[in-house]
Amino acid sequence: MVCFIIKRLAFSLITIWAVVTITFVLLQFLPGDPFTNDKIVHPQILENLKEKYRLDAPWHERYTTYLKGLIKGDLGISMVYRNRSVTSIIKRTFPISLNLGIRAFIIAVFVGLLLGLLSALYKNKTIDHFTLTISMIGVAVPGFIIGTLFQYFICYKLSGIIQEFTGTTFRLFPITGWEGFRHTIVPSVSLAFGALGMIARMMRESMINTLSQRYIVSAKSKGLKQSEIVLKHALKNAILPVISLLGPLFTSIILGSFVIENIFSIPGMGQHFVTSIKTGDYTMVLGLSIFTSFVVVMINTFTDILYTFVDPRVRL
Repeated sequence: MVCFIIKRLAFSLITIWAVVTITFVLLQFLPGDPFTNDKIVHPQILENLKEKYRLDAPWHERYTTYLKGLIKGDLGISMVYRNRSVTSIIKRTFPISLNLGIRAFIIAVFVGLLLGLLSALYKNKTIDHFTLTISMIGVAVPGFIIGTLFQYFICYKLSGIIQEFTGTTFRLFPITGWEGFRHTIVPSVSLAFGALGMIARMMRESMINTLSQRYIVSAKSKGLKQSEIVLKHALKNAILPVISLLGPLFTSIILGSFVIENIFSIPGMGQHFVTSIKTGDYTMVLGLSIFTSFVVVMINTFTDILYTFVDPRVRL
């Protein structure tokens, strides 16, 4: 078990190093620079700025310097947000993105498992057709479309109808912002929708397969109640494939939150990620990419280690 954990951690470090290297090299081919976008800069000022951020040095020297700083936890200084470190921006914005991601993840897991379980128990019934429809929409429709539709129909139309009915200016679901619980509901559901559909579909198929196993048939023949069979015998085995999916799903939710954040004007990491690409803020792009990759790799590693405790056969 210890060897397995050490190997996974070593592989994680190699993956992060590869992400750093590939991202750094690709950034060298981006056209333009953050100092001359949409403005004219005096040549001497431009030269001073390039010297300050070491853009005048060969790329391999900058790569070595960046790696040394990265080992110390230094992600560099933003080229657009002057005198602000990438680390300080991440510390301020990542908790918001994480908050949104956790809310969406909880909704996706709870509702997805419940729908998948009910769909398997009532196969070919109304709840089963409803679950399959939700699952198909969640998997097929991109998150930015789901978010835009929810924003229009729920935040704008539905809240407008409620305003007219009550005769007040109170908006049940605000269109944008991140100022209170009401602001989090629609963005969280929008972000959770795709993952919810995947979990529900996988749980349905796994539960149907588990309920057809011999030990379940044997339990039924002994006269055990349906609820006891499902909760005590079938559920713990049917949920194993879903657990292996939760790690990648959580990372996809965190990454997908960047799109939802822009749609609902949420001040998370997504805003800076998009802005830094548009403005050519190399340091910010590189720092956010590395941090995001680190989160993804660590979550997947933790999921793999957790799965070995749930299913000891994986250790073999």
